[in-house]
Amino acid sequence: MGSLKSYIEAFDGRLGQVNTAAPKVSIIVTNYNYADYISDCLASVSFQNYPDIECIVVDDHSSDNSAENIRRFIDSDKSSASFKLFSHDETRGQYQAFRTGMEHASGAFVTFLDADDLLLPDFVSEHVRVHLTLPPVAFTSSNQYQIDSAGQVIGGVHPDLLTRNHYRMIGTVSLHHSFWVWATTSSMMFRRAVLDYVLGDADEAFRKCADNYVAHYCNLLGGSILMPLTLGCYRRHQRNTFSTNPLIGGRLPTGDMRHHPAHQQVLDSIRARLLECREQFVSLLGRSGYLHALSRVTPMTDLWRHGRKLRRDFGAGEARTFFSMFGLILARTFARRLRNRPPAFTVADLEGSKRAAKVTSYADYQRHRRDAK
Repeated sequence: MGSLKSYIEAFDGRLGQVNTAAPKVSIIVTNYNYADYISDCLASVSFQNYPDIECIVVDDHSSDNSAENIRRFIDSDKSSASFKLFSHDETRGQYQAFRTGMEHASGAFVTFLDADDLLLPDFVSEHVRVHLTLPPVAFTSSNQYQIDSAGQVIGGVHPDLLTRNHYRMIGTVSLHHSFWVWATTSSMMFRRAVLDYVLGDADEAFRKCADNYVAHYCNLLGGSILMPLTLGCYRRHQRNTFSTNPLIGGRLPTGDMRHHPAHQQVLDSIRARLLECREQFVSLLGRSGYLHALSRVTPMTDLWRHGRKLRRDFGAGEARTFFSMFGLILARTFARRLRNRPPAFTVADLEGSKRAAKVTSYADYQRHRRDAK
């Protein structure tokens, strides 16, 4: 598996000569009545070939024998990963499970893993490699095999992930219209610093499908990178609301969209968080960046009200900036509709990443970098 020093030295040999180490990664497993799958999920975490991992398991007051299976696995596990179990005294939903996990996590990077999904052994190492070698983003999302309830592989890609076999950077133009270009929650690795800004008080709107809020908000603040590598397994089965649809073909939704939180709820929650923690976000983004982010999630019906509030709090100049940014977003939206181009996000293919994707270890990657010079 290697040491923390050897991993970071593979990126740049000089790092081994100073006081540096590879970043710690926290994997937060959220479980609710997945006793049949949780042991396999945790085993996939223990198989990771990355040297510094902690696994925080949050059981959301399951009524089956999930907690017993989790404790049995933790007691028997002999891997170098650190496993801890935290249980809710009542069912509180996925969003609150995320927050509970974050309260106990200490890693610089965080993955939220659904208890019915699996990670392939190089999931963590490959995501860390992308975070440390490509332009910094809020989170990364990789491809996934599709498996059924018995663990049979029934598909080789996740239909939502729009990589087109490239590493692609996704930047948000506006959140006024819904879009989704990533795979599932279990395919993502977030920067801890971004999640600290995004995760506020528990929101009842996101008891299910909390990643819909988290991914959109994180992408708004820091962008994301899509990875063409297949690094996990997404399980489709009848006990998961969002993977009940069989894998038939084409780009069908991954689950029953009738239970999916409305995009308007995502907008309202992001806007409320931006307004509630205004000074914190102004400090992070600057006034212009804050006004730009706010304009991307402000509907036309609230435009005048928020403009007046900004004029009162910041002054007439900032209010004019807010209105001009909103006008620019509106003009771009109108232009996209005229050209019949509905997606509300920008895409940049990252050159030179395919070569890095072919390596099998950090040492191989470093050799590829030296050979390319």
